[in-house]
Amino acid sequence: MSDKQNIGRIIREQRKSIPLTLKQLSEMSGISITHLARIESGQRVPSPRTLQLVAKPLAFDLNELLIMGGYLLPEASSFSEDQRNKLRSELSTLLERVVSDSNRIKEIVNRLLMTS
Repeated sequence: MSDKQNIGRIIREQRKSIPLTLKQLSEMSGISITHLARIESGQRVPSPRTLQLVAKPLAFDLNELLIMGGYLLPEASSFSEDQRNKLRSELSTLLERVVSDSNRIKEIVNRLLMTS
Protein backbone atom coordinates (compact mmCIF):
# COMPACT_ATOMS: atom_id res chain seq x y z
CA MET A 1 0.00 0.00 0.00
CA SER A 2 1.44 3.37 -0.97
CA ASP A 3 1.80 6.43 1.25
CA LYS A 4 -1.02 8.10 -0.64
CA GLN A 5 -3.29 5.15 0.12
CA ASN A 6 -2.13 4.88 3.75
CA ILE A 7 -2.89 8.52 4.42
CA GLY A 8 -6.61 7.80 4.68
CA ARG A 9 -5.97 5.33 7.48
CA ILE A 10 -3.73 7.86 9.23
CA ILE A 11 -6.40 10.56 8.93
CA ARG A 12 -9.11 8.23 10.31
CA GLU A 13 -6.95 7.12 13.25
CA GLN A 14 -6.05 10.71 14.14
CA ARG A 15 -9.65 11.89 13.79
CA LYS A 16 -10.88 9.16 16.11
CA SER A 17 -8.12 9.77 18.65
CA ILE A 18 -8.97 13.48 19.02
CA PRO A 19 -12.04 12.49 18.94
CA LEU A 20 -13.89 14.05 16.04
CA THR A 21 -16.78 12.72 14.00
CA LEU A 22 -16.67 12.86 10.22
CA LYS A 23 -19.32 15.55 10.43
CA GLN A 24 -17.21 17.67 12.78
CA LEU A 25 -14.11 17.30 10.61
CA SER A 26 -16.19 18.16 7.57
CA GLU A 27 -17.47 21.34 9.21
CA MET A 28 -13.99 22.34 10.39
CA SER A 29 -12.24 21.65 7.08
CA GLY A 30 -14.94 22.51 4.55
CA ILE A 31 -14.60 19.08 2.92
CA SER A 32 -17.74 17.01 2.39
CA ILE A 33 -18.42 14.06 4.68
CA THR A 34 -18.67 11.79 1.63
CA HIS A 35 -15.25 12.84 0.33
CA LEU A 36 -13.65 12.44 3.78
CA ALA A 37 -15.20 8.99 4.18
CA ARG A 38 -13.84 7.93 0.79
CA ILE A 39 -10.39 9.20 1.70
CA GLU A 40 -10.46 7.36 5.02
CA SER A 41 -11.56 4.12 3.34
CA GLY A 42 -8.83 4.39 0.70
CA GLN A 43 -11.28 4.89 -2.18
CA ARG A 44 -9.92 8.39 -2.84
CA VAL A 45 -6.46 9.89 -2.52
CA PRO A 46 -6.43 13.34 -0.91
CA SER A 47 -4.87 16.20 -2.82
CA PRO A 48 -2.26 18.38 -1.13
CA ARG A 49 -4.98 21.05 -0.81
CA THR A 50 -7.26 18.60 1.02
CA LEU A 51 -4.41 17.69 3.36
CA GLN A 52 -3.87 21.38 4.00
CA LEU A 53 -7.53 21.78 4.97
CA VAL A 54 -7.58 18.84 7.39
CA ALA A 55 -4.13 19.37 8.92
CA LYS A 56 -5.14 21.95 11.51
CA PRO A 57 -8.36 20.28 12.75
CA LEU A 58 -6.42 17.02 13.09
CA ALA A 59 -3.55 18.76 14.94
CA PHE A 60 -1.01 17.83 12.26
CA ASP A 61 1.84 19.96 11.04
CA LEU A 62 1.11 20.42 7.31
CA ASN A 63 4.60 19.31 6.25
CA GLU A 64 4.31 16.21 8.43
CA LEU A 65 0.99 15.32 6.81
CA LEU A 66 2.36 15.96 3.30
CA ILE A 67 5.32 13.69 4.07
CA MET A 68 3.02 10.97 5.42
CA GLY A 69 0.87 11.37 2.31
CA GLY A 70 3.86 10.90 0.03
CA TYR A 71 3.75 14.42 -1.41
CA LEU A 72 7.02 15.52 0.21
CA LEU A 73 10.18 13.62 1.02
CA PRO A 74 11.41 13.83 4.59
CA GLU A 75 14.66 15.68 5.07
CA ALA A 76 17.64 13.37 5.25
CA SER A 77 18.45 14.70 8.72
CA SER A 78 15.10 13.38 9.97
CA PHE A 79 16.30 9.79 9.45
CA SER A 80 18.09 8.08 12.31
CA GLU A 81 21.32 6.25 11.57
CA ASP A 82 19.45 2.96 11.96
CA GLN A 83 16.81 4.07 9.42
CA ARG A 84 19.54 5.15 6.99
CA ASN A 85 21.29 1.80 7.34
CA LYS A 86 18.04 -0.06 6.69
CA LEU A 87 17.37 2.07 3.61
CA ARG A 88 20.91 1.51 2.33
CA SER A 89 20.51 -2.23 2.82
CA GLU A 90 17.15 -2.26 1.05
CA LEU A 91 18.58 -0.20 -1.81
CA SER A 92 21.50 -2.58 -2.15
CA THR A 93 19.15 -5.58 -2.29
CA LEU A 94 16.98 -3.87 -4.92
CA LEU A 95 20.01 -3.00 -7.04
CA GLU A 96 21.21 -6.61 -6.89
CA ARG A 97 17.80 -7.74 -8.08
CA VAL A 98 17.87 -5.25 -10.96
CA VAL A 99 21.25 -6.56 -12.11
CA SER A 100 20.08 -10.16 -11.76
CA ASP A 101 16.81 -9.44 -13.60
CA SER A 102 18.68 -7.54 -16.31
CA ASN A 103 21.04 -10.47 -16.86
CA ARG A 104 18.12 -12.90 -17.01
CA ILE A 105 16.32 -10.70 -19.55
CA LYS A 106 19.44 -10.67 -21.73
CA GLU A 107 19.63 -14.49 -21.56
CA ILE A 108 16.01 -14.86 -22.60
CA VAL A 109 16.33 -12.38 -25.46
CA ASN A 110 19.47 -14.15 -26.71
CA ARG A 111 17.71 -17.53 -26.62
CA LEU A 112 14.75 -16.13 -28.49
CA LEU A 113 17.01 -14.60 -31.11
CA MET A 114 18.88 -17.88 -31.56
CA THR A 115 15.70 -19.86 -32.12
CA SER A 116 14.22 -17.41 -34.59
